Amino acid sequence: MLPLLLLFACPTKTEPLDTAGDGGTAAWRPDRVCPGDAGCLSNDGPLQAGAAALTITPTCFESWEDADGDARYSASSEAFFDCGCDRLCEGDEGWPGADEGEADGVFQAVWLAGFGQGRAAAGVADDLWARAVVFDQGNVRVAIVALDLVGWFYDDTVAIREAVEAADLDVDHVIVHATHQHEGPDTMGQWGPSLSKPGTDRAYMDQIVSTAAQAVGQAVAALQPATLRAGAIDTAAPFGAKGTRNTVRDSRDPVVIDELLYTAHLQAADGQSIATLVNWSNHPEAVGSDNLLITSDFSHYLRQGVEQGVGGRPGLGGTAIFLNGTVGGLMTPLGITVTDLDGVDHSGNTFDKAQALGELLADLALQAVESSAASDEPLLSLRSHQLYIPVENFAFQALFLIGIFERGLYNYDPEADLDEYNRPDILTGIDLLRLGPVAMLTVPGELAPEVAIGGYDGSRVNTDEDSLIDPDNENPPELDLAPEGPYLKEQMAAEHAWIIGLGNDEIGYLIPAYDYKLSESVPYLEEAPGHHYEETNSIGPQATPLIEELARQLIAWEG
Repeated sequence: MLPLLLLFACPTKTEPLDTAGDGGTAAWRPDRVCPGDAGCLSNDGPLQAGAAALTITPTCFESWEDADGDARYSASSEAFFDCGCDRLCEGDEGWPGADEGEADGVFQAVWLAGFGQGRAAAGVADDLWARAVVFDQGNVRVAIVALDLVGWFYDDTVAIREAVEAADLDVDHVIVHATHQHEGPDTMGQWGPSLSKPGTDRAYMDQIVSTAAQAVGQAVAALQPATLRAGAIDTAAPFGAKGTRNTVRDSRDPVVIDELLYTAHLQAADGQSIATLVNWSNHPEAVGSDNLLITSDFSHYLRQGVEQGVGGRPGLGGTAIFLNGTVGGLMTPLGITVTDLDGVDHSGNTFDKAQALGELLADLALQAVESSAASDEPLLSLRSHQLYIPVENFAFQALFLIGIFERGLYNYDPEADLDEYNRPDILTGIDLLRLGPVAMLTVPGELAPEVAIGGYDGSRVNTDEDSLIDPDNENPPELDLAPEGPYLKEQMAAEHAWIIGLGNDEIGYLIPAYDYKLSESVPYLEEAPGHHYEETNSIGPQATPLIEELARQLIAWEG
């Protein structure tokens, strides 16, 4: 099928970036360095911070009836309610009159991302958000925007940065993060009504760009002197032998779980909270693949608990921002039993379970903030660099070429057949943001925790319910081939080392090179035996080593 798909190829071609140096003619330097570059020469001065939150919940879509209960819409067997954007038809309580799309015979669907094609939204359980925080010191100003989305391509991140620049906000750099929730609109293309039809809506994508830029603008307008308190808490310790199995499960060998939840609390001079950032690693998918309601999953309850309080512990107010971490592996709440703050167990894929998990995490985050101390003179700095990564997954190549994935492809001949000598690249980037004792490294996808923390000796299993390697695994990882440390978090040499997963991009799972295994018969389309699903949703085996190498360069660069 692939040669036929090449007829659709039309991406641009350009020269590759040099991520390992420039051939020896000059010393390597990151693309962006603050302080140091023009416009952000100095971070001399007090730290300021501002935050804002704006909804990105879709406002125009129609509902439907899941007649066969399979959570998948079929035009041939199921009916939609042709009520227009507001999902209210004549005769419904509160009907204001016909609105856009009403009674036009066309299903205006929001296709939910994360579990498969054809899952159309039936309603809204809670809002999705663009939550922004801006740090300012001297003339260095950096923004982070967290979007309640399954993923956000680098090209779209650039669009947000351009919108922020056009708003003349004097922001030196914008980091865009997708929380990777699996219960919101498809923003990548692959979860539409079928494999051949994208699920994205350009108008909604433009709305996200605009709203994210507005959130940054509001955060800039709210800038004020701030005190930083950075904390961390062990999420396994409170649950005894069950450990992390009360909150997360690693579904791929080796079982390696980063048990630490990190917080950064920014407080104004009057004691009021500006923002609380929470960094932890898990897929927000607790309500499962049969859910048809738009929701940010456990992230909603986590942020609500941090802001408003939970379990008798008072909230902090301000804006809570969840930044997901190393979710590759695959880190999931599916298949676990969450024992909530009242001792009640939640095992199914339900909103009760999502709430129980989110409130547990909120309680832990509040404890981490309570036990943290104010940072002395927290200096703000940024290093950022772009890189090209080859699209080795030929299934992904096909999705690009038929327009399911909409982003630029580079460094190949679109007039020639694709093969190992003519393979497209995508452009992405990595950022290293430091704020006093906190170092935040962005990675453009779903990083396996072992790449960040190791754990090949079994020290990061963190539960008695799992072993490092499943004894029934027919194709276990060869741990004698696993790399030795120091791993990324050790290299960052920070008191609090954060990984911001899906940072500025989502290119799929980032798997350690030693354990990258493909199906011998149908590579990329079928998984190899022994828990190798992630390879079917990865861009290729070179991605992780390239990202690791650039991360090392950013961390080690001295200027």
